[in-house]
Parts: sequence; structure tokens; C-alpha cells
Amino acid sequence: MRIIAFDQSTTATGWAVADTETQKLIEFGVIKPKGNLNDRIREMMLEAYRLSQWYEVSEVYLEDIFARNNVSTLIKLAKLLGCLEIYLEGKGYPVHIIQPTEWRKRVDLKNGKRKEVKAQAIDMIKQQYDIEPSEDECEAILFAMAFTKEEVNETESKR
Repeated sequence: MRIIAFDQSTTATGWAVADTETQKLIEFGVIKPKGNLNDRIREMMLEAYRLSQWYEVSEVYLEDIFARNNVSTLIKLAKLLGCLEIYLEGKGYPVHIIQPTEWRKRVDLKNGKRKEVKAQAIDMIKQQYDIEPSEDECEAILFAMAFTKEEVNETESKR
């Protein structure tokens, strides 16, 4: 089974596709929408759907939002999250909304200040996969791989 994980923002959303049976990273990238907020959200919705179709994923993982000091940013991210969830569910995809602390714990990524977490994610990806994606892609890769491991373990325990 293939899954896709999105580390969404309104300006640059990292995404990664992984295979749960082989625990392999299939592909990754970043979506950088243009225009006003609603235009960017529309573009994100369409691109998330296109990627899910193209890579024939079975499930979608979205990162939940968390309390921030900037209320305006929180509102924008909540709008994006809700639109993605409703749109992709409407297209038939099971959507999982996961707290950042949950997926980070699964891959041993320490929680901390945003810059520190991103730097740690970049280092982990370089070491584990010998690739150098952007910081937006790195967290999406780790997010996808966190749930790939779980799916493989669940499959193995049922045999």
C-alpha cells in the first residue's frame, strides 16, 4: 500500500509518497502555490489530489496544526487543513490528521524550536537516505516514513 504525507503550509508544502509493504520512499517534492490565500489553497487541493492519483496512494496523512503566537497564521493553516481534508475525503481517500509531536516521536525527531527541528530533519534524511531534499521535503519524508513503519509492523503482526 502507498501513502502520501503532507507537511502543509500556505506557501510551500512538502509531500512524500512511501510504500508501506517495502518501507521504501517512492518520491517526494514541494508544492509552491501562487496568488492570494484562496488561490493558493485551491492550487494545493488540486495538486494534492493529482499527486494522490498519480502515485496511486491508498491513504493520505496531513499534519495537524498547533497553537501558535500568531493567530493570523493559525487561522490560515486551519483553513488549509480543513479544505484539504474535506476535498480529499470527498475524492474517496481516507485522511489521517496527525499531531506533529506524534509522527516526530515515531522517527525519533526531537521536538523543539522550529529551526532546530528542521535542521535535525535535514540531518536525519541525509544520513538515512543519502539525499538532500529541501527542508520542506525533509519533514514530509519523515512524516510518511513514520507511518510506513507502523503499517508494516501491523501487517507483520497479523501474519
